[in-house]
Amino acid sequence: MMWGWGAGWWLVAAVFMVICVVMMGRMMGGMMGHGHSAHGGHDRTDEPERTLANRLAKGEIDVDEYNRLRETLRRTNHSARA
Repeated sequence: MMWGWGAGWWLVAAVFMVICVVMMGRMMGGMMGHGHSAHGGHDRTDEPERTLANRLAKGEIDVDEYNRLRETLRRTNHSARA
């Protein structure tokens, strides 16, 4: 039975597929690490500020309103912890 280049290309393709799967797994694992606190849960105190920043970026609110709402959120977070 002659293998020739046909078998060689299958081997190259299989190795390339394994490398791609490993790289995708590492990228997805890196993304899943964002947004979690050191205790393994989501850092919920940062989500409202992130939402507020997104609203500013979309142009839904102006800078003055962003600053006012951000300060209100921070005061609310501090009083909730006490």
